[in-house]
Amino acid sequence: MQITGIEGIGVGGGVSQAFPVKQAESAAGNPAVGFGQLMEDMMSKVDGLQKSADHSIQGLATGESKGLHEVMLAVEKASVSFQFLTQVRNKAVEAYQEIMRMPV
Repeated sequence: MQITGIEGIGVGGGVSQAFPVKQAESAAGNPAVGFGQLMEDMMSKVDGLQKSADHSIQGLATGESKGLHEVMLAVEKASVSFQFLTQVRNKAVEAYQEIMRMPV
């Protein structure tokens, strides 16, 4: 019986697809620094999406924008990306707590 790996989890899918990282940065050095940089990049992208959503809401309120659907798309995109970032953080905290519970 041959067991094959799950396709799409590696470089082409998951977190790396939602928040792409430059190859030079991801291959360099310490894994802790790489993870910290990944989290920092994710937070800055989520912050940018939220600022963009706020700007489009203000544009709709002032009459600059007439496309309600574009505003709703920006708001939902920011919301989904924030929820995704929150779940990544929760999983990282759970993993840390599990490691700390391990007997030495």
